[in-house]
Order: sequence, then structure tokens, then C-alpha cells
Amino acid sequence: MEKQALKGIRVLDFTTMAAGPLASAMMADFGAEVIKVERPGRGDDGRKFPRMVDGGSVGFCWFNRGKKSLCVDLGTPEGVEVIRRLLPSVNVVLENFRPGVMKRLGLDYEAVKAIRPDIVYGSLTTYGQEGKFIQKPGYDIVAQAMSGLMSITGEADGDPQKSGAPLGDLIGGLNLYTSVLTALYHWRDTGEGQYVDVSLLRTLIYMNSPLNHCNFGEAAASRRQGNHHPTMAPYGLFKCRKGSLIIGAAGKSIWENLCTLMGREDLKTDPDYLEVTDRARNQKKLIPLIEQWLKDTYADSDEAQAALDAGGVPCAQVYDQWQVFNEPEFRKLGWIRQVPAMPGMEHMPTFWDRAGNCNMSETPPEFFRAPLLGEHTEELMKSVGYSQEEIGEVKARWTMK
Repeated sequence: MEKQALKGIRVLDFTTMAAGPLASAMMADFGAEVIKVERPGRGDDGRKFPRMVDGGSVGFCWFNRGKKSLCVDLGTPEGVEVIRRLLPSVNVVLENFRPGVMKRLGLDYEAVKAIRPDIVYGSLTTYGQEGKFIQKPGYDIVAQAMSGLMSITGEADGDPQKSGAPLGDLIGGLNLYTSVLTALYHWRDTGEGQYVDVSLLRTLIYMNSPLNHCNFGEAAASRRQGNHHPTMAPYGLFKCRKGSLIIGAAGKSIWENLCTLMGREDLKTDPDYLEVTDRARNQKKLIPLIEQWLKDTYADSDEAQAALDAGGVPCAQVYDQWQVFNEPEFRKLGWIRQVPAMPGMEHMPTFWDRAGNCNMSETPPEFFRAPLLGEHTEELMKSVGYSQEEIGEVKARWTMK
């Protein structure tokens, strides 16, 4: 086993579905012991998230890789007591309930801090812990809508568009991960824990960089512009004789490379295209000009891409999901790799998926399977003093409930 950056960190993970589980799975990748707390009988709703193989969810396998599963009924005093006994050995608590739920259970930050004073406690919600929206139900798509990102995504004359991937969940999970690690860095140096409040909506507002244009008035606010950038050009999707190509030539030297490749040295000094702001302002003329050159010069997008690559102009074809999944280079680099499923998924014991968020020379991530429901309940309860008889009694009550 390689060295592990988070070895020795123990996490109690109350999160469900995608965003929170992504954060704790990333911690498990780097060696943290992550204890996933689940309901007896059904577990995390993510266990039923499609697509399913032999009764197991492939998505659940990914979002819960490397964790242990502890089944307790948090609606009973016995279930809460199990958690309270575990807390002295825990460094991090993660939860994604609505504000107030953990307090009703007696497991909110203040209650946990009374047992483990240096706890790092991370809460992930749609709207955060304060303000008028906190009791409003929320999902990824709601955060996308309220963040302003949907308003600038889509064709100029079309409807707002959500991201094709659950952007709020995925970036929110990444934000929870990095925020908790920042708190752990402080804890390592000072011994002081803290409360970490992460909001999907706030995360996407933070990602909404065009928002700064609003400083110059409502008329300057970004609008939907389809596959071209409102303030940089050429920077978007261009049609070829066959197929299309992304071209990003906003910077001066790269724009001049493109002009040379097009045989249009005159454009380098043309006042309409001299600076990036000029080119953006005159996109309605510039886009057809580039597309006509592509169609007149190259048989298809493959040929055009080869020429642009050779000419030092950033470009790419738009891969569909199947192309990304099967790209040999991505697999060679280990960005897409085989990871283990769960026992019982006999028709797909491993599957291809994304493989970590980065490379690290000394502490690379490792990927282990997700747990079966309640797989580690007895082990964990015994570790905090429960006898086999006591475990059997409470498990029977929780199952019958």
C-alpha cells in the first residue's frame, strides 16, 4: 500500500446521494477511514440510484468507494448512543440534512463538540445555515437556477439551460472536501476544530465569474450567447465543412497564429479585430469569416484540427460521452480506470469510471469497493463496547421497526 495523505483521520459520514458522499469518498481515496451511517433496511437512497447491476447501483459504488457501512436507527435513543460512543475517536463529521435536523437528533455541532472538542464538522446544504431560504427544499438544479449560471447557458434566443452534469452536486462536493481539508490543516497546527458550512447555491455563485460584469450596470450583465464567449473572441464552436471544432484564440499571440494560418495577415492590424475586446464586439462578422475559411480549406473537422494543432492554435473536437469513456489516452493516463463494484454484482465486478481528482507523487489515491449495507455494523459497535448479545437485540428492533 502506498503512503496515504489522510491516514489516521476518521470520518463519520451522514451524507446521502451525491454531493456529500463525493466529498467523503475523496477522503477515503487518500486514506481516511470513512464510516458511512445508514438507515437499517434501506440505507442511503443512493443505493437505488440507476443504473443497477444485480441489485447494486453503479453510481453508489463510485460515490461510496472505500467506506465502511454502519446501520443505526437515528430515530431511537439506542441509535444515537452508538454514534455518541464513536465520537471520541472521530476527527470529522459530515452531514447534509436540512438545518435543524441534526440538532433534533442531538448530534449538531455544539452537541458533538461537547464530546469531541476539536471536531471538524462539515454541513452541506442547498442554501446554507442562515437566511430566509434555509427551510426551502433544494436540489442541484435549484442551485443552478438561483446562482445565475442557467441564465447565461444556452442559445441567445433559447431557454436557459441546466448543465448536462449535476454541477451543483459535483462542485459542491468538491468544495466540501477542500473546505474540510482546510479546516483539518488548521486543526493539525493548532488542535482547534471548527464548523464548516458549505452551500450548493453559494458554491455556484462563487463559480459564476461573469457576475462581476454587473458592477458596470444591468446592461453590462452577461446574457446567453450559445457557444461563443461574450467578452473573448474567437472563443467558441465553429462549423467546418463536415463536423465542428472548438477554437480558443482570444490571446494576442494565438490570434496572430490563427491569422497566419488563415493567410490573413491583414487581420492582425485591422481595427475591428486588433484587441480581444474589438474581436468580441465584432463577433457577428468574425465568426462567419472563420467558418468560411474552415469550410473552404479543410475537408472535415479532423483535417482542420490537425492544421490548427500544428499552427499552435488551441482547438478540440467536442467529445460525446462514449468517446470520453473509450479515449485510449485517458485510459493510458489513468484518468479513466477500472474500479471495483460491490460483492454480488457478478455481471459487473469492476467498471470503468473517473479515477481521482489529481495525481500525487508521494501519496496517490487508492480505490476500494463500496460497502454492503451494514457490512461493518458489528465490527464498529464491538469497538465501542457492545456485546454480541446487545448488538443482536438492537439490530432486531431496528429491523422490525
